[in-house]
Amino acid sequence: PMGCRAFLSPWYEKGGMKPADENDVPVFVGRFNIGAVSLHLPMILAKAQQENKPFFDVLDYYLNLIRQLHLRTYDYLGEMRASTNPLAYCEGGFYGGHLGIHDKIKPILKTATASFGITALNELQQLYNKRSLVEDGEFAIRTLEHINEKVNQFKAEDGKLYAIYGTPAESLCGLQVTQFRKKYGVIENVSDREYVSNSFHCHVTEDITPIQKQDLEKRFWELSNGGKIQYVKYPISYNREAIKTLVRRAMDMGFYEGVNLSLAYCDDCGYEELEMDVCPKCGSKNLTKIERMNGYLSYSRVKGDTRLNNAKMAEIAERKSM
Repeated sequence: PMGCRAFLSPWYEKGGMKPADENDVPVFVGRFNIGAVSLHLPMILAKAQQENKPFFDVLDYYLNLIRQLHLRTYDYLGEMRASTNPLAYCEGGFYGGHLGIHDKIKPILKTATASFGITALNELQQLYNKRSLVEDGEFAIRTLEHINEKVNQFKAEDGKLYAIYGTPAESLCGLQVTQFRKKYGVIENVSDREYVSNSFHCHVTEDITPIQKQDLEKRFWELSNGGKIQYVKYPISYNREAIKTLVRRAMDMGFYEGVNLSLAYCDDCGYEELEMDVCPKCGSKNLTKIERMNGYLSYSRVKGDTRLNNAKMAEIAERKSM
C-alpha cells in the first residue's frame, strides 16, 4: 500500500507489466497513482432495472467510460514537461525520473496505476435481493469478479496498469445518495440513509464481532487489488492484548489492517471517555473527538465543531462494527 489504502499494480524491473523471468523483481519505490474514477454500483443496477436491460451490459458501458477517462488522463499528463516538477521528473524522485527539463513526462507514466473505484457494494446487494453483505454477498462477489475480468481485458488491450479500488468515499458517500434519490427515490437500506457504504465493507450498523467482520470481508480482498483496507471498531477500551491478537489475526489473513479506537475528551473539564456526545461529568457539549475517518484517524469534532460533512457524521453516529 502507498499510504491509506491505495495499492499499485505490479511493474517489474526488466519485463514491465509481467516478469521477464523468474529473477525479475517488482519495483515499489518512486511509483504512483494517477487517480481513481468510482462506479456507484446501486445506481447502475437501478438504471438497468428501470430500462429493463441486463445489469452487466450497463455496467460494461460505465467501465468503458472510465477506461476512456483514464486514457485521456494518461495522454493529457503525458504532454507535461519535466520542468513542472524537476525533483520528481529530472532528479529521480519518481521511478525513471531522469528526464531533461524540456522532455515530456509520458515515458514515466507507463509505471503509473489508474484505478476503477467501487462504492456501496452492500447497497448493491440490498437492491438486488434485500439482503446485506452479512446475510448474503453472492451477487456482490459476482459483480466484483466481472469488473476484474473487464479491467484485466482493458489492461491487456491498452497496456496500462489498471486496478480495482475500494473507494473510501469521504464526501462521495453523501453525494451518491443525493444523486440516487434524484433519479430513483428513497429505497429502504439503499438510499434511506444520508450515506452509502464505503468500498466492500459490511454496513457500519451491523452488530457483528471484529472476527466476524474480518471473515466476511475476506471474500472481497483479492478482488480489490488497486486499493483496500480492512478495519474494525474495537469495543474493548484500550485492551492492548486483545487488540494485538486481532491485528495478528488480520496479518495472518493477509490484510492491510486498520484499528479504530475512538477517544473523546471534554474541553471544559478535561474528562475523557472512549465515546460520548455530552460530558457526563459537567454536561458540556464542547468536546474534541478523534475517530477513524475511512482508513485513518481524524478529528470528527474540535471544541464541539466538526470539519466533516453531514453524511460522514451521520455514518459515524451509527457505527457499531466499524
